[in-house]
Amino acid sequence: MTKRLFVSVWAILMVLLTVYFASVSTVAGAEPTIISYQDNFKAFTSSDFVKRLTALPEWEPFFEVFTQTCDRAIDKELSRENLRRKLPEPVADDLRSFLESGISTQKGIETVFQHLEAIVFKLQADFDDDEIDENLQDITDLLQGRKKDLELEFDGLLAFVIDVNPRSFLSFLKYFREKTDYQFLRGEPNGDFVLKFDFEFHDRDIEFCCAGIKLNTGRYALLFSDEDQIARYGELFKTGRYSEMDTTQPKKELVLEETCFLFLDRQLKRAKLDANGTEFFGKIKKVKATLHDVDGISQLEITAVMRTDNDARAVRDLLTGLLAFAQLNIAENSPERGLLQAVRIDAAGTDISVTAKLDNPELWKQIAKVLQHSTEKMKNR
Repeated sequence: MTKRLFVSVWAILMVLLTVYFASVSTVAGAEPTIISYQDNFKAFTSSDFVKRLTALPEWEPFFEVFTQTCDRAIDKELSRENLRRKLPEPVADDLRSFLESGISTQKGIETVFQHLEAIVFKLQADFDDDEIDENLQDITDLLQGRKKDLELEFDGLLAFVIDVNPRSFLSFLKYFREKTDYQFLRGEPNGDFVLKFDFEFHDRDIEFCCAGIKLNTGRYALLFSDEDQIARYGELFKTGRYSEMDTTQPKKELVLEETCFLFLDRQLKRAKLDANGTEFFGKIKKVKATLHDVDGISQLEITAVMRTDNDARAVRDLLTGLLAFAQLNIAENSPERGLLQAVRIDAAGTDISVTAKLDNPELWKQIAKVLQHSTEKMKNR
């Protein structure tokens, strides 16, 4: 039953992802990575952080009220009338029937946590000394609310590692015309497949690829990318770097590459906002944020790679000073002081790191208060 529910959820997700690409134009190329993210989704449920969170007395009431609130919001926002305004009528009617079949937010969350092992995301962009990449510029426009006629181009990879054969999700193809809206670039019986979509939706030309890959471990990968890169990513999951990816450790990792900070630095300069120390964006080569367990304790680590040793020491001194200043402005016996004292700042060569263990009792008291406040707020609404 759980796997059937998962297949249904993912079939609907496939439809929504396909429609999502109505506002996302996929282009080819081998541009440098600007953002990458890996989430060992299933393994993280056994992390120290999740164990502490779910052990709080405030967690169960929060989760119950949260899922009930989501159910009501989904029922209201995804009414048949609203869906028909945004999606083709057959898709809207089937999605509405699915929502009315007894599915709930809680069941959906539990099913996804049971079968989704990992998420891998990589965003690429072309950036040189002469032009700002249009992808990054469009993201900036989107964040600033400039949505009219926005064509956000996506170069990179979105992958889900699961324990369900993604071929079972292909029932959603009934909404499209074979060899007109889509075609199989690869379709092994009971094996790997690669699908290319090329159709018009809301006066936009939609073109992208998705693939289902059977992995050596009995798991599967569902990939989204462009036609020029989808085969390469499939091989990377079968025999390349992603085939050796360790998804057994409770870990979430986000990496911002040098291109991202070069773009931010240039944007500030163009807006003439590069004074008062903001020029430090141009001195950063990489930032990595990792949430994982060390010796059984969850901790957050943020590591920055600067261009020079002097830059790293300067940032360390700045952060240390800000931390000391914050502590001076907090009462000696205040819970917040204990939280700040749990933060460690180090610098070695061009690297600077900020580490915080997430086992501080005062931290969990604050999390409990937030959960309780959120539960009451949702109830009142």
